[in-house]
Amino acid sequence: MARVFSRGLGTLFLAVSVTICAGCATSAPSRFYQLGSLKAESTAGKDSPHEQRIVVAIGPIRIPDYLDRPQIVTRSSRNELRLAEFDRWAGSIEKDIVRVLAEDISALLPEDRFFVTPWVSASQSVHPSPYRVEVNIARFEGAPGGSVLLKAQWSVFHREKGLLMSKESTVNQEVHGTTYEAFVIALSNALAGLSRDIQEALISL
Repeated sequence: MARVFSRGLGTLFLAVSVTICAGCATSAPSRFYQLGSLKAESTAGKDSPHEQRIVVAIGPIRIPDYLDRPQIVTRSSRNELRLAEFDRWAGSIEKDIVRVLAEDISALLPEDRFFVTPWVSASQSVHPSPYRVEVNIARFEGAPGGSVLLKAQWSVFHREKGLLMSKESTVNQEVHGTTYEAFVIALSNALAGLSRDIQEALISL
């Protein structure tokens, strides 16, 4: 009798293990996202060598520690953050923000007058950029079906003159949908709003 009972437990354990493994095999696949940038509406000045244009470097960019992870982070309440296990960034979100800001600002500035590039340290650059825009992002969050808040302090530096300007931008962007794709689009649009503030400042200088 004990042998039959033991054999029955073994069969039950095997059945449960197979069921669990089958559930793991059919789990939802991960989805990967990148932030999107603006597209230049004009190609004027495209052939101008960048040596004849004002070179502006974008960076370094600083983001909150809680955003520096593979999972997309959303805010569900004032004190609660959620990590999307199956909705992730395709790479480093910090590097993605630098890329998008550089592309957005480049698209907004007159292309025959400005050449915009991601920042590299002076020790790594043969020809340091005369102008540099440093960005410190304090808030870059929201939730699908809600809105996105981008709050950042940014400064414009000159290689020889030092700090030229320091400002703060706050951008609110509605999320048009309840998917993570719609959420990422809203994040991208918020960065475009920040880019417009920086572009206006560079033109004024």
